[in-house]
This record gives sequence, C-alpha cells and structure tokens, in this order.
Amino acid sequence: MKNLSIEKEKVAILAVGGAGSAVLDNLAVACEGEHRTICIDTDALALRGTVAAKKILVAPERVHGLGTGGEPELLEGLSLEVGDSLDPILSGIQTAIVVVAVSGGTGSVLAPSLVKRLKMEKAEVVVMAIAPFTFEGGRRKERANRCLAELRKVADAVLVFSNDRLLESSMAKDMREAQRSLDRAIARTIHGLAHVMERNGLVHLGVGELKEAVGKGTDAMGGMENAWAAVAEASGEGREAAVIEAVCEDIMLEDGKAWREGNRVMVSVMTGADTSLSEFHGFLEKLKERLPVDLPISAGAAVDPDRSESLSVTLLVTRRVEESVLPQLSEIIPAKKKEEVVEEKNSEEPKVRKKRKYVASQTELEFEPTPSRFARSTPTVRGAEDLDRPTYQRRGIKLRV
Repeated sequence: MKNLSIEKEKVAILAVGGAGSAVLDNLAVACEGEHRTICIDTDALALRGTVAAKKILVAPERVHGLGTGGEPELLEGLSLEVGDSLDPILSGIQTAIVVVAVSGGTGSVLAPSLVKRLKMEKAEVVVMAIAPFTFEGGRRKERANRCLAELRKVADAVLVFSNDRLLESSMAKDMREAQRSLDRAIARTIHGLAHVMERNGLVHLGVGELKEAVGKGTDAMGGMENAWAAVAEASGEGREAAVIEAVCEDIMLEDGKAWREGNRVMVSVMTGADTSLSEFHGFLEKLKERLPVDLPISAGAAVDPDRSESLSVTLLVTRRVEESVLPQLSEIIPAKKKEEVVEEKNSEEPKVRKKRKYVASQTELEFEPTPSRFARSTPTVRGAEDLDRPTYQRRGIKLRV
C-alpha cells in the first residue's frame, strides 16, 4: 500500500462484445457515479441499446451489424491495433479496465488487439474476462484458453470469472437472474476498483497490486477461473460489522471455492471524508479476523464526500499462478535415483526392452448335438439339410478358440 498525493485520470472502462456491454449496463444501473465508458461491438442493435458514453461499431461490411453469433471465424484477420477512428477515443487513457467474454465471438477476436492498442498508448490494462460454462463443450473452452493466453501476453493483469460460479450457488434456480447477478457483481467490482485507482483518498490501490495478485501464468490443471468477487454496503450505526458479515457471506462466495483455491485478497473500501487512516486500519483488522482463511491482504480506500454515514466494500479473492507450475526434477527424483538416470543416459548401449509375446490357447468347444428347443417344432428342411441344426454340425466342422 502507498499513499496517493496527486489526482489521477479517470479509469476508462471498455467493453468488447455483448457480455461486456451487459456489465456496463449494470454498472450504470447498480453503481453511483460517472465512469468513462466505451463499448465496442459488431451488433448494431445491442450497441444502440447500451448506455456507454462512446460506442464503436466494428466490421459492418462483414457482418452487416448483426453480430457474430459466437462464431469468431466471421472476424478472422480483423484487428484493432491500427485505426484512425480509435485515436481520439483511446488517446489519453492512463488506466483501462477491459471487460470481455472469451468463449468466442466478437470479444475473443478483438480483445487482444484492443489491449495491444491501449499498450501502444502507454496505458496500464486490467482485463476482466468471463469464461464459458463447462457444459458448453471443448470447442468453447479451447477458444477461451487461446484468447486468455493472448491476453496474458499483453495485459498487465487478467482476472477470470467463470460462468460456472452460477451453477455452484443458490442462484442456479433462475438462470436469467443468475446471469444478471454475475454481471452485476463484476460491475460493482469494477466500480470499487476504479474508485481506489483514480481518486485521492486514504490509500491507493493500483494495477501493480492486481498484477502481483494474479501473476502471468496459467493453471497446469486447466482451470481458468482465478478471481472471485463479493460486494456489500451498509450505513448507520454498526455499519462496519454489518458490511463485514455481508461481504463474507456474499452469494458469489457461498460454495467456498474462493477460500479453497485463492491465495490473495484485495479489498476496496469507499467511505466518507471523516474516516481516518487509523479507523481504516482497524476495519481491515476486523475483516481479517472474520475471513475463513488467513491470506495476505492488499487494500485501498477512496473517499467520497457523499458517503458520510455509509461504507461500501469490494472483496476480491484471487489465485496467483506462476509462469511455470511444474515441479523441479530434483523434487521428484531422489539423489540416488537421479544418478541412476544420468548413468542410463550416458550408457553407449541402452537396454532394449523386449516385447512380451502372448499366445492364445485353442480348445475344442463342446456343443449339444441336438438342440432341445426345436424338439416340439416342425423341422425346417431344405433339400437334404435340416436348417434348424447349426452349420458346424451339418458340415462336421470342429470349432477351436
């Protein structure tokens, strides 16, 4: 944590594709305050309905404003790295939060090139990625992994929220409301993080802390989800205890996966101007005691003059994965075994393992000469042969196995 002494530029929030624009709409409805929002999409109707301040329609000559329908092949070869129309919109952005679904379609194709374009503008970029449901199949998972790999190469930090979070909670009873709840949770997380990144306040929380929290690696076990968020707000007397209890019992954390797999906690607090640094420190101590597990905490606080008696907390649990998650050879093979492996490699005549031969035994099968099940029926005779008798009996063939 470090003190902030100068006013920062507003954090720009950019949505790519339909899922990103849904998060922006929830940001406008569920969160107070103005944000610098930009929406990029190939669907003209969806773009017209979003509340983003700036709207950019991409590739109208290819998909005619109808979107991709989740088929990235329609935008093959398209990039946002170069384009004069984006210059006045993206220029001057110092910190950007990019919201995108990575399961295919507009977001998967355009998000990596948009991040590259922002990095060309010397901006710090945090990506909020939404991974597909597991039941959507291997094709979408492969697209998501490919897109996430590209994003991790260029973005400062990539936070991945999985749609499977909805299936693990009580929200699964109503899938429409569940999807809205996830969009709302991501929107409120962005709202909380954006304020502590851009405003003068008690403590500044920046992109560097997010980068430290998630790392640049990928999960060797194939898991994509590395972020879990909870948001709560309380006001009046006893608001600290109420908001701590509410954020720890948030519906997005009720399955306990965040506490089992996460190894970092980030806290964003929005409070009134009369809050002191010692009070903020005391609040964090109470929160740490209430958490189910003991994890390192990074925290930031923003001061809002309109919040004299209210307190808003965003809790972000992350999992940091290093570049290489494979254990070293020395950890797997003991010293003695390791020497044997080296000697075997240096041997001029390596041993050739002979293939074991398996010979199947043959025996004569015994069959009943006269089938009893045809005893009460009329024989089926054609020419001189009784067709009710098996061929091996009529022809005198001996069977072997």
